Amino acid sequence: MFRYMKRHFILALLALFISIITQITAPISAVLEQNMIDFIVQGDMEGFRKMLWYVALIALTTGVAYYLKALTENRFKARFTEELRNDLYDGIMRKGTADFQDQDTAEYISIINNDVDTLTANFSSPIWTLAGIGFSTVLSLSIMLVYSPLLAAAAVLCSLLSFLVPTIFTKQIKKKLVEKTMYEADLSVRLKEALNGHDTISAFRVLDKIRIRFSEANRALANSYYKFTLLLAGLENCSAVVGKIIKFITFLIAGGMAMKGQISIGTVILFVSLYGFFSSGIMLFSQCVPLLRGCKPVISKLTAIIDGGGDTFTGSRKPSFSHEIRVTDLHFQYKEGFPVLTGCDLSINKKEKLALVGASGCGKSTFIKLLSGNYSDYQGGICYDGVELRQLDILELRKIVTVIHQNTHIFNDTIRYNICLGEEFPEEDFENALRLSGVDGFLPSVTGGVDGLCGEDGANLSGGQKQRIALARALVRGIDFLILDEGVSAIDVESANAIEQDLLDMENLTLLTITHRIKDGLLGDYDRVLTMDEGRVTEIK
Repeated sequence: MFRYMKRHFILALLALFISIITQITAPISAVLEQNMIDFIVQGDMEGFRKMLWYVALIALTTGVAYYLKALTENRFKARFTEELRNDLYDGIMRKGTADFQDQDTAEYISIINNDVDTLTANFSSPIWTLAGIGFSTVLSLSIMLVYSPLLAAAAVLCSLLSFLVPTIFTKQIKKKLVEKTMYEADLSVRLKEALNGHDTISAFRVLDKIRIRFSEANRALANSYYKFTLLLAGLENCSAVVGKIIKFITFLIAGGMAMKGQISIGTVILFVSLYGFFSSGIMLFSQCVPLLRGCKPVISKLTAIIDGGGDTFTGSRKPSFSHEIRVTDLHFQYKEGFPVLTGCDLSINKKEKLALVGASGCGKSTFIKLLSGNYSDYQGGICYDGVELRQLDILELRKIVTVIHQNTHIFNDTIRYNICLGEEFPEEDFENALRLSGVDGFLPSVTGGVDGLCGEDGANLSGGQKQRIALARALVRGIDFLILDEGVSAIDVESANAIEQDLLDMENLTLLTITHRIKDGLLGDYDRVLTMDEGRVTEIK
């Protein structure tokens, strides 16, 4: 996590410097107060007035320093939080399909929100505290050594008791911090599934039953948070008790020396103040160290995401599809002992139009996931123009091949944004994509037309309209190889056939359609019709 300090080195250095200034003003103020008290006891009004000016100057400096401390530290924490979330977002979105699906998306949301907040509060903030109190503690001890080495030695020996506190609490704090992040993720999962399942919950009137899952997760998080804060309170209380004991011992020793005339009353007050700073520094150190150590598992988890290798494909060769895609003896299984593909063989020629049919669950969708580079742990071969898929740059491959699924994701933005996805395209290409996909056919019924809002996951659109938008996404990018995985299934038969016919008429497009609508009049327009059965592909035309 120190990488973020390097990125904002000047800001971090300035925050560190100001934090030190705010801390060392306290021991300096104690010395001035000691002199004031001694001047009062001695009746030295001139010396007392001079000290008042110094005290006023220190008070002003302290006020300005504390403001600048809040300004710089909060500025750094804001940048730390922002960049940490950006890096986590990039790390999550770089994941390949298989790796990404290992976790619920709600867990990713919890990581970016809750884990980052936890790290900011329990890692970023204590760093400045430790830096500041380190200088304050050393300065306080140095002043005590100048005035009385005996009292300074007693203070150091007594403070050794403080180091017992972290050893008692560190392990438990680490455990409770990990539990808290786990329960936060679980609550996010339960909330997301309830929101996504709102229609089902309402239709079957099972809110009271489904709510149990959310309530249990909510209670578990509340209990975890309570135990964590209780542990922190115990740490603070133990530190405070130890501090009071040591302060009593300091009073006892310093008071005895003052009664014997060995030190002045002002020096007694000075030592009490200085030891208060010294002891507070040790106490804060004993509180911050367990928090920093407790963050270690969270830091490891976040660092693994940020520095993760991304997609499981590691190839670097630029893909091409000028001649053919050849699949040979392809085997694949999601789980050991449950094969999905059992020896597929197929060649797809450039510009060819193919249709693939088969019973539900026969492996059609899995086959196209492998073909488009979603999984790398297959056996057999998938070659684009003679180059094995695993040797290719997978990001470049996705500029060549695109899959339009039955259920397509729509962003909560305009139709234009959902087609272009933030990229710029020539207006002619954009208009052509609208026409070929059939999007232009429903634009008149949408308020705002192409700049009309789609709503959350396309709530303002029909299933067919969403599929047309997904098709336009691919067409505007000039995709070479288009795969329709029931990609027009939500559109009425007549419109779907019209769209498919337009795609079939595109001379330079290679098309693979997984459909149940071959019987609706388009059979004769495909170059080949394939069927999949028991994990294998055979040609029926």
